[in-house]
Amino acid sequence: MMEVYAGALSYADNQIGRLLDEVEQSGQRDNTLIFFIMGDNGASPEGTIQGTTDEVVVQQGVRESMPFLLSQLDNLGSEMTYNHYPVGWALAMDTPMQWTKQVASHFGGTRNGMVISWPEKIKDKGGLRSQFCHVIDIVPTIYEAAGVAQPTVVNGAKQKPVEGVSLVYTFAQPKAPTKHPVQYFELLGNRAIYKDGWIASTTPLKTSLDDNG
Repeated sequence: MMEVYAGALSYADNQIGRLLDEVEQSGQRDNTLIFFIMGDNGASPEGTIQGTTDEVVVQQGVRESMPFLLSQLDNLGSEMTYNHYPVGWALAMDTPMQWTKQVASHFGGTRNGMVISWPEKIKDKGGLRSQFCHVIDIVPTIYEAAGVAQPTVVNGAKQKPVEGVSLVYTFAQPKAPTKHPVQYFELLGNRAIYKDGWIASTTPLKTSLDDNG
């Protein structure tokens, strides 16, 4: 099951490469701002301890027998299954962070690596940034980079202010203090608040892991 997941990642990597090759060949690569976020809120535990051929049946409380799972090995990754790796793989992939996707109170359930590339403006290729940022910071970053203001009205509908802060300030200042000092997280009662390098968290509902061992 993990091999199927790895194969899906390899395929995605290849397709992303094709896209970047086209941008390169068009001559627009240096002045193209690219964001690449490596994941979806941490590796997911829905596969249960043993893994599953169908993520949806698990959500309905159906537990597949081991003989059945073994009989489906050749179907994994095909149109016949909606398979999901066992929870042990999720914990391994989220290491060294605690917990997994759905447990938003801990960074194993929320933290992902991100790459921002813009050769014309970001000169230290391969440089690292440690400022706290959140996915809600992406749109403000695009607005500032493009030099446009958020629209106040779209198709006659008044728009709410965009949350988050632009990350453009980090492009030329690797050590600049973060401009996003506070962030609240919550999912299924698992909640946390980050502030100035500290995090307070609680996990009253660890349902995905508790129910499956």
